[in-house]
Parts: sequence; structure tokens; C-alpha cells
Amino acid sequence: METNAPAGTMTGITKKTPGKQPVESEISETGMITYGNYRIFGAAPRCNIWTAGVEYDRHSWGYFLKAQIDYVVEILPFVVLSEPANADFWGNPLSSNQQLVHGVGLSPFGFRFLWRGNKTVKPFMTGKAGVIAFPKKILSPNSSYANFNFQGDFGVQIRMTERVDLRVEPVVYFHVSNGYLAASNPGFDQLGAKFGISYHLGKQGR
Repeated sequence: METNAPAGTMTGITKKTPGKQPVESEISETGMITYGNYRIFGAAPRCNIWTAGVEYDRHSWGYFLKAQIDYVVEILPFVVLSEPANADFWGNPLSSNQQLVHGVGLSPFGFRFLWRGNKTVKPFMTGKAGVIAFPKKILSPNSSYANFNFQGDFGVQIRMTERVDLRVEPVVYFHVSNGYLAASNPGFDQLGAKFGISYHLGKQGR
């Protein structure tokens, strides 16, 4: 028997085709405090750095070793470096005085491994690479205004509400150097900790 029902319906009930699921993402506001300056790859002494910025994490690369793999980008609009006020070509201090230099940073290349993504406590590790710039040459009068920045973080996210997580990173490695784009490249290594809040974007299904 012929009916006038449109295709895709049965007895008046329309069949819904599942739509494409939105990509999970989140945005975090974090601040870093320093434990001190350690000579690992850099040579400049008496350098300490503090930062505050925004990180965006997007679940883009599936799973590996039971971890969710995210693409990460970070903007650091607030950077404060404490360094010797006077230094030689190699970055060695020429006086006991310190000076503060403000800068900005951008790390467009990054990843995050996040485990136990649907649990209350979620361990993670991140790696980021980018640039950090100052209004003056840092560490040495023969160095550069712009430098490379490499970061490695280990921490946990703790669920507070459906959308908001507390973010605690007790181990942060922070490296700054110019890669010999200038005559002098003292560089420095920093160990620190980060604390912040992470906000999950879009529709939640956690």
C-alpha cells in the first residue's frame, strides 16, 4: 500500500541522523612561581622568572598509552624576569644589583597527555615551544631581545564542578635562550610550579 510519508520516516516518526560531535576543548588561566635558577642547559646565574597567562587545550590527536592527546597553545601576556643589572658577554654578573625586565611570550607548538579524563583527579604532562620577547637585551649586552622558550610540565587537574577544574603543576621546567641567533647566548633554566583554573568549553558529557 502506497503512503505519502516522506523518506526517512516510519509511522510518522522521523529518524534522526547523529550529528558530528563537537571537539572537546578547555581554556586555563595559570600563574607560575619559581623554585630557583638551575644550570642544566643555560649558564646565566641569578635569574628568576614569573609568568601569568592563558592556555588553550584541544582534543585533536586521539589516544596513546591510555592518555588523551591534546594540542596546546599558550599566551603569556605577563612575564617578569629578575636578572643581574650588569653582566659581561657570557652573562656573568658584574655587580650584586638585580633588575626586573617585563616581557611577553607565545608558545604555539605544544601537546598534552591527559590520563583518567573522566575521573575527578586527572594526571597530565605537557610540552610547549615558542618565543619570549623583552624590550631590552637580556642576560648579556650582546644577546637578543627575542628568545626561544621551552617548557615541560607535570601536574593534575581536580574536578570542582561540571565545567571547572583546579589545575596544580608542582613541577615545571622553563628554559629561555636565543639559540645563538645573537653573538652571546647565556640562556637560563628555571624550575617552578603553576597553579590555575581550567574551564571546559562547549556541551559537557563528562
